[in-house]
Amino acid sequence: MSESPSADNRILSVSIVAGPSAGALLEQIGAIKNERLQVLPPGAISGEGDQAFAQLCAIAEQGEVDHLVIGCDSDTPPMAYASLFLSSPLTETARVTKTVLAIRSADLVDSLVRGTSDAEPASPCFLAEELEFVNHIVLDGGNHDPDGELARAIASTLNPHAHVSALSRETAVELLAPGGTAFNFTAALDQAGWRQVIEGEEPSHGGDNHIGSFAYRARRPFHPERFLALLQGGLRGVFRAKGFLWLATRMDLVGGLNLAGSELHCAGAGQWWAARDEHARENEMPERTRKEWQEPFGDRRQAIAFIGFNFDPGATKAQLNACLLTDTEMSGGPESWMNFPDPFPSWSVHEHSHQCDHDHEHGSADHECCHH
Repeated sequence: MSESPSADNRILSVSIVAGPSAGALLEQIGAIKNERLQVLPPGAISGEGDQAFAQLCAIAEQGEVDHLVIGCDSDTPPMAYASLFLSSPLTETARVTKTVLAIRSADLVDSLVRGTSDAEPASPCFLAEELEFVNHIVLDGGNHDPDGELARAIASTLNPHAHVSALSRETAVELLAPGGTAFNFTAALDQAGWRQVIEGEEPSHGGDNHIGSFAYRARRPFHPERFLALLQGGLRGVFRAKGFLWLATRMDLVGGLNLAGSELHCAGAGQWWAARDEHARENEMPERTRKEWQEPFGDRRQAIAFIGFNFDPGATKAQLNACLLTDTEMSGGPESWMNFPDPFPSWSVHEHSHQCDHDHEHGSADHECCHH
């Protein structure tokens, strides 16, 4: 008979639970009788990184529990808590195995597809990024959930590698099952459905649910005025779009597009390698960018994933093509492009958001989301 692990060798197993139905799932988990289980409701762990880290270290060092379940505040993504376990001493004493988003099926569909939710717990972009990061998605909707099938299809499309299940006691027990591999933070960022679309790996859509996707690529810049007009009112049926873009008026700067539901963000995401000096390109530019390089504009290009419900990819591509510079506009060259109307907010070289990461300015270790 094998000996049970001593307290000195015990690794604390951690599950992180987020989402508007986190409270209901935490109740199911808390009802499971287990003296070695500790459930921390939202707010029990500080939202401040240093203080939260100290609290978690103290729990792990006490060795009084085998499984810790952390409830996230509504404005704190599971990524924030998961990242705390990437630093010593938590790397030696605790291991995140589950990151969970719990949400009502109707809330998911309303936020991302219908745009009709009056009780929206968070922004659609925040919700989409949570869905894309976690490795478990729990849908709360009851036995006869009219939105259940569509919600499951959306969840599986945004995150093809997540395990999707219904809210139940069985799911709670499953989330506490011993063992399991450590949550892979890097893989979570790499495996989002939008990224797979850009890389040519179409996500599974789970049957006849009218969800489709495509990667839009082009080697011409967008006319800023035409492109923003399309983003603000013309992308019918698209509930998720993410990637990087090239505006004719901003030859040096990469644009990061993040659209979910009715919410749109477009921010600076670094600097094109083509805008940097020859020494930097020769010594620092990633190999995948070298393979993408095309003269006369180098790595400047459009690479955006579009995911939609009841939408026409062909028509959407045609709309996007109409936003590219025409032959006549292209012939004027970059100096003339600077005179085009540009209604986008200003960007800076140093502006950067995790919403759309790249390896343009900072190197591949910092910018991996779009694999540029």
